[in-house]
Amino acid sequence: MYSILIIDDEPIVKIALRSILPWEEHGFFICGTASNGLEALSLIEKHHPDVIITDLKMPEMNGLELIRTLKENSYPGEILVLSNYEDFDSVRSALLLGAADYLLKIKIQSDTLLSCLNKTTEKLQKKERKTPSAEIFTPTRNDLLLSFFQSTCSLSSFIEDHQETDLAFMKHTCAICYVTFEKYLSNEAFSISEKLLCDMILDAVQGVLQPHILVLNDFSALVIFSQKELTASQVKVEQLIKKLYNRFTMYQSFAPDMPYQENLENYEEARSIYQNFTSNEGHYKDDVAKTLKYLEENYMHRLTLASISANVSLSSSYLCRVFKSEVGTSITSYLNNLRVRKAATLIKEGKFSLKEISAMVGIDDQLYFSRLFKKYMEISPSEYGKRFHQ
Repeated sequence: MYSILIIDDEPIVKIALRSILPWEEHGFFICGTASNGLEALSLIEKHHPDVIITDLKMPEMNGLELIRTLKENSYPGEILVLSNYEDFDSVRSALLLGAADYLLKIKIQSDTLLSCLNKTTEKLQKKERKTPSAEIFTPTRNDLLLSFFQSTCSLSSFIEDHQETDLAFMKHTCAICYVTFEKYLSNEAFSISEKLLCDMILDAVQGVLQPHILVLNDFSALVIFSQKELTASQVKVEQLIKKLYNRFTMYQSFAPDMPYQENLENYEEARSIYQNFTSNEGHYKDDVAKTLKYLEENYMHRLTLASISANVSLSSSYLCRVFKSEVGTSITSYLNNLRVRKAATLIKEGKFSLKEISAMVGIDDQLYFSRLFKKYMEISPSEYGKRFHQ
């Protein structure tokens, strides 16, 4: 059995977690509970729990401080964090510090908790199995797909070489989206984890679709959709990209590049398109890269489609077409989102009034700015500011 330690300063949460599962029937037992990180340290030393479930906001020693302390002391178990919607910055920090997963308090149910615990104990089992002796490794389907996208072999030979796994779906039409934060790697303020990257993508599709998410590294992933599934669901990749873009910008001021392509004949054509995406510097053609650079340097000024296209020496109609094709959204929508993200960063700093911030991001009408901010962030600028300056 795996031992569980629960840490939360709210008694009702600890009671709820104790009663939500018949723990022992599923191979777990609760070895103790604590109300903060400081109290938990003595229990951890005493019981050596396999899994710690901890809140992030607690008195005396909060969840992040506890995770840092455990990391410094080479804690061998796994950590799950509890959070509320407004705690996403703390959740991201916890994941970067090494937490295995997170659970939204408002959404915890017995099946979601059990699923999360099972995934966590699988990690523990893998740690236990790691010995100097050779072990048999059976690649997962995603491992195989990742190896295909990084190879040059033909689709037919690849499927034939892996007959033990059903890969027939790779012959069917598909769509891909390459999600990458590569352009931010030199920015010290940038941080994201593999877990957060996947969760944002899954949150955007909201269970309607079942894409393959191939995590390439800590800052990029390739998402592959079944074209048949997209058509049946009446969903377009462009819609998903817009939703995903909004998810990322809601929780941080960095938005990924997301070039995509639909109606690809099979996974072999998808690989060719993916390789084109990664071979282009910045993952965009020169015309689009030049436009993105111009917007980044001039968003604070009054811009029109005519002025943008003139400054990048392109016709408006061509620019609109190629920009939407590669970026997945219109120039106007991209510019509005860019301005809102810049405004969000200024609001977090707390140095300027909303009227000043509105003007600083190129929007003279404060009322329009507030409407635009709420459209993209799903929260008003004043409410967003209260999260950081209460």
